[in-house]
Amino acid sequence: MEQKENREELTIKFAKGLAEPFTSKDGKELMRIKIPNLDPNDHSPWMSFVLPAKAVHENQYGKGLWAKIPAEGSTTVSQSVKTEKNGETIWERVETVLSNNQLKNLVENYKTKEERGADTAGQKSSVLKDLKEKKQEVTEMTWSTADEASLPFR
Repeated sequence: MEQKENREELTIKFAKGLAEPFTSKDGKELMRIKIPNLDPNDHSPWMSFVLPAKAVHENQYGKGLWAKIPAEGSTTVSQSVKTEKNGETIWERVETVLSNNQLKNLVENYKTKEERGADTAGQKSSVLKDLKEKKQEVTEMTWSTADEASLPFR
């Protein structure tokens, strides 16, 4: 009897909107997981990879998905690339092999965006606080410098 080795696994977490179920030509249920571009200004097609549908699970809140992949393995990621030959636009599929650690970092890049967003949220609240203090300062100055004789009504 063969014993299953304890292998180290990585858990990849991603949004439901990034997963697209499909059936392969041989009838297997699969999921295509899209990887958003790192740069928000990059409008090129997103990279994607495929996992068996049974390997992709819904999280406890029902808003996200997760999958476990081997830590030591690699995954093929594909992306559509537009090229022009003789004035014609041709779309080609380019495949790249990434280690599963690199794949996890790409897929979970949104976490670094959230951390950056938290920093800007702190800056935003301090700017609003400064603005509120400045408004209060200005209103105090106008009331203290205006004397009753200069007011148009009595």
